[in-house]
Amino acid sequence: MDTNALNELVEGILAIFNTQVIRIVLYGSYARETNTSESDVDIALLLNGNLNENTEDKLSDLVVDLNLKYDKVFSVIDIDYAVFKKWEKVTPFYKNVNKEGIVLWKAA
Repeated sequence: MDTNALNELVEGILAIFNTQVIRIVLYGSYARETNTSESDVDIALLLNGNLNENTEDKLSDLVVDLNLKYDKVFSVIDIDYAVFKKWEKVTPFYKNVNKEGIVLWKAA
């Protein structure tokens, strides 16, 4: 995976969401290092609260721009951090993000 692409994604997310971001996690085949040329880049975006229409549009624009620039499909899923913490030991998807995920950025 091109680290420039991941860095650009992280910087773009932080510019859009600022202090709302709790954690940005790479998960899926890239985190497990089982990716192929057809694999998408799975990102879990843990936020304090939810997206609003403005931030959702900006995130979509960022992802589309990076998809085109790097010829990769970035799949970014936003998750309310409070919901994640409540269900992280129960929900298979959340358990998987915790188990295999690589933290790209974390709030101090």
